[in-house]
Amino acid sequence: MGRSVACLTIAVMLLSIASLACAQGEIWVDRVEVGGRVLVPIRVVSENFGCTVNWDGAARQVTIAGANQVVMYVNNSTAYINGNGVYLDVPPRLIRSSVYVPLRFVGEALGAAVDYFGSYIDITAPGGALLRVHLATQGGGGGGGGGNYIAAWTSRRPVYDNDLRGYGNWMLTLMRNEIYARHGRPFDNPNIRSYFLNQNWYRPNGAFRESWLSGLESQNAAKIRNYQERVYGTPATGP
Repeated sequence: MGRSVACLTIAVMLLSIASLACAQGEIWVDRVEVGGRVLVPIRVVSENFGCTVNWDGAARQVTIAGANQVVMYVNNSTAYINGNGVYLDVPPRLIRSSVYVPLRFVGEALGAAVDYFGSYIDITAPGGALLRVHLATQGGGGGGGGGNYIAAWTSRRPVYDNDLRGYGNWMLTLMRNEIYARHGRPFDNPNIRSYFLNQNWYRPNGAFRESWLSGLESQNAAKIRNYQERVYGTPATGP
C-alpha cells in the first residue's frame, strides 16, 4: 500500500471521533481473527474510544492517545504503552488497505474491559458505558458461495456511514460492486472485472438482471455510492 493511500485511509478514519465514555451502542465489523486474536479496523478505535489516532506511513506506526499512549507497528510484535515495551502475540496488520489492530490489547491498554462472546465483543468503559462490537463472518452473504467477501453483511443488514469510514474510494467501489458480483453480474470496467475474476466465489452470469438483488441490497449499493460521492466526489474506477 502506498504512503498516500495509507495516509488517506487514516485521515478518513479520523473524521468522526466519538467518546466511548459517552457512548452506548453497537457496531458491526467483518470478523478478522489471527491466532485466536480478533483484529478490528483502527477506525473502530478512533470513532468509539474517544482517542486520537495518528498514522506514520513511512514508519508503519500507529499511535493511539487516550487514557494511555499506545504505539504499535505493522507486523511488529513489540508495542509500547506509555513508553514501556509489551509483547504482542498478534501484531497489527494491513488488510484491504486498512490498518487492523488487536482489539483486546488496545481496549485494555486504554482502560476498558473487553469481553468476548463468540459472535460479538462487549467493550465497557471505566464509567460503565457499553459498546457492543458484532463480528460478521465473511462468506455468509446471499447470492454466492463461500469466499472472502469484503463486506458479506451488505446482504443482511442496512449500511451506515460508520461502516464505511476508514475505507478508501477504490475499496468502496469494490464493496459496492461485490453486492452485484454475488449475483453473477459481469463487469465492463476492466479493473473491477479483474478483481472479481480473481475471487474463487465469483461466477459471472450473462443473464444477470438487477432485479435479482433484494431491496436491501439495492438500497445498500445506493448508500455506498452516495457516501463515495459525498466523501470523494466521484467513485473510483480503479486502484
